[in-house]
Amino acid sequence: MLAQARRNHPVFFMPKYGWYVVTRLDDITRIANDPETFSNRMFVTVPEVPAGFRTRLPLGFPMKVQLAAADPPAHGRLKRYMQAALSPRIIAAHADQIRQIARQLVDEMLRSPDRQANLVTSYADRIPMMAIAALLDAPVEDYDRYRLWVDASLELITTNPSPERLECLAETLQDFDSFIRKLIHDRRERPGEDAISKMLAAADEGDALGEEEILGLVSSMLLGGTDTTSTAIGNMVWNLLHHRDQWEAVRADRSLLAKAFEESVRFRDPGRGPIRVATQDVEIRGIPIPKGSLIQLCTMAADHDETVFDHADRFDIFRNDLKIAPAWGRGIHMCVGRLLAHLEGEIALDILLDHVPDLELVGDGGRLYTPQLMMPTLRCLNVSW
Repeated sequence: MLAQARRNHPVFFMPKYGWYVVTRLDDITRIANDPETFSNRMFVTVPEVPAGFRTRLPLGFPMKVQLAAADPPAHGRLKRYMQAALSPRIIAAHADQIRQIARQLVDEMLRSPDRQANLVTSYADRIPMMAIAALLDAPVEDYDRYRLWVDASLELITTNPSPERLECLAETLQDFDSFIRKLIHDRRERPGEDAISKMLAAADEGDALGEEEILGLVSSMLLGGTDTTSTAIGNMVWNLLHHRDQWEAVRADRSLLAKAFEESVRFRDPGRGPIRVATQDVEIRGIPIPKGSLIQLCTMAADHDETVFDHADRFDIFRNDLKIAPAWGRGIHMCVGRLLAHLEGEIALDILLDHVPDLELVGDGGRLYTPQLMMPTLRCLNVSW
């Protein structure tokens, strides 16, 4: 359906959701590079805290400030702090710890008496969650607690919870809020080499981050860098096991790890694309779009744009036209956590190739995704060895 749209209706209106959809990469790139005309403020919307929780969550929900929902000039300021927290140097310094996490998880998975496992819950979902905990210098073993917080946060910003459900989410996220506040307090008292310490150290005189902003950026790391990367890892394994010759090629030549991950992100986008809002009346490919309209930059369509990628519907880690996949975004909102996600994905695959080279899908893998409009997260991938 998206291929038909790219060919015949590259910009179309979707009545069910009340937004316009843009499917070609050149249009998406042009929109992403024009935040003045196409604002990002609607990408993440966070409801107000229920009345009974306002004393316990005085600044609102912890993800109230989101880099992904900021426009210039606020975006540039927040991004500078996030880049300090996720610099190549900090990420590289944690590579050995992330590798150790992946090795430990694979060892635990291999203890399964029936030689089968859900690769997502036992491995792919845990690596990014535990890796970000390591970057925050938080306990990596508290995976179940982090999983609960991320699930509650995503439900809050991607659904329209009832008043009763909103109170349940507030109860859970109050714990999340307290956890982040304690981390911030500890890093102010005892700075280290962790992401929050680097964020705090990046402050210019007179321009330090406020508490609300730090809460938002730390929650952004957990929300933006867990389910997307987990899904990308699971999709990569499924793709490679469906193309066994490419699995064996990467096993023989680990210089292909980065290409395997990048092509997997292109081939099956972990998300479906961000939302922009038109700040004035505009036209895209001759389609008039009124001021205030919502526009989805459909990266999952652009990932298969025939004008950009040869044989776009073919999974091929050897392709010569492999660029940075549209899934990572374009313009000022290029994913700031891309290097971390790549490191996690490459390590995850490297460890599997070393320790489970005979990995196979159980049937077709029994893939199960959450029924979520913007980010259908992979929850099940059955494998055996």
